[in-house]
Amino acid sequence: MPSQPLPERPITVSPRLACQLGLEGATLVAILADYAFHQPARIRNGYRWYRLTQEQAGHLMPFWNGQDIQRITQTLRSQGQLLLASAPFAASGELKFAFNQKVDENQSPAPVKQDVPMVAASPIAAHWSPGSEITARLAEHNIPDAFIRELVPEFVTYWRERGDSQRSWGAKFQSFCVRRWRQYEDRRAREQKMQAAQTPLPEQWQPDDHVLKQLSQEGIPIAYINDCASRFRLYYRETGAVMSSWAMTFYAWVKRDWEEKQTPFLPNRKPVAMSNDWRPAEHSVEYLKKMEVDDQFIEDCVPEFIHKWIEQGSYRNNWGDLFCQHVGTQWNFLRQGITPTKVATLITDQWQPSPECVELLQNQCEMPGEFIQSQLPEFVLYWRNRSEPRHSWDSIYIRHLKYIWARQNQLGSNANGNALTPHERQQAGDRPSSTRDASLAARLTDRSWAY
Repeated sequence: MPSQPLPERPITVSPRLACQLGLEGATLVAILADYAFHQPARIRNGYRWYRLTQEQAGHLMPFWNGQDIQRITQTLRSQGQLLLASAPFAASGELKFAFNQKVDENQSPAPVKQDVPMVAASPIAAHWSPGSEITARLAEHNIPDAFIRELVPEFVTYWRERGDSQRSWGAKFQSFCVRRWRQYEDRRAREQKMQAAQTPLPEQWQPDDHVLKQLSQEGIPIAYINDCASRFRLYYRETGAVMSSWAMTFYAWVKRDWEEKQTPFLPNRKPVAMSNDWRPAEHSVEYLKKMEVDDQFIEDCVPEFIHKWIEQGSYRNNWGDLFCQHVGTQWNFLRQGITPTKVATLITDQWQPSPECVELLQNQCEMPGEFIQSQLPEFVLYWRNRSEPRHSWDSIYIRHLKYIWARQNQLGSNANGNALTPHERQQAGDRPSSTRDASLAARLTDRSWAY
């Protein structure tokens, strides 16, 4: 039987380019380069721009769907190989692209060389600013020019301090600016929603049974609570204030008034030191749940909270309030500063935590920068081997480091059963251990990487 001719042109992929961009990225570059060689181009800002429709993409790449093409093109853009001027491919059904290589307007189109990088990576310049093409793309997202200009100094300062090199700082700034704009819009929407939900205090308002139960668990007499309710209604009806939760406002009012009031039947609570077996009270956990804090997030904050205050050696009589502030601050920062992507992506070999992620770990969790960077290679290797896409690698990295930091900083006890002081721990030669020092069972059941 005679052999059949090939139904279409074969794809030639450079092994060297595959090592640099990954097999998927090198394959797409080869397909687009061959497509561009036979298509008319539109010169704009020194680049040759091409348009690929969904029908053409289905003919050239039948082995990929729209989501695959969108994911790979976004990766190539972040690597500085492609410039994109269209909406996400899966939604728009078209791909407007250009290779990140300046050309002469009088030069005839030539195929893209696949054996050498198109643009050499370099550090960011001290006076770097986004070009007109980047600002035009950001304008398509309805981002104001003033908002863009305000982000430039922060972006340049951060990357100059890190000393990293990139092939396209414009593409890096574009993704950074879009992420910040979405965070700003989400925060503004939440504030507007909260303002819309705020109402004045009803004239005959009464605390509900849940608040009364919480206050009773604090040891506050019911007669005192009822007296506070009368003064609470009178005060807020006269001020005309509005709140989104009058129950929680009343809870904080009564508790603060009870602790500050000097009465003969109220023994002053003695300040006590933090201990390794400390746990937040049930009402503190319930309060955090009302703030929509994740249960597991509350649990993960306990070890680091204990470690922080044992290290300081403080004595307090309001550990529950401090814990609520500690968890609430981190949760709000995480919700406002770390925005998950709409499309789940695989982690890359060059993945780095975002500036917001590093800021939370250093300022809120009090982790040193050396520790944050030392855990990065093992984290990337683990998730590269699993090949599982996630919507927010920053969130996973934060939870992982919180768990590892608490485990590495668990304190021992001295002969009296008390937690070792920093000086005693140094004299004993106690040092945080590596994750490789953990037992096999502990490493296999490590829940911090499962989110």
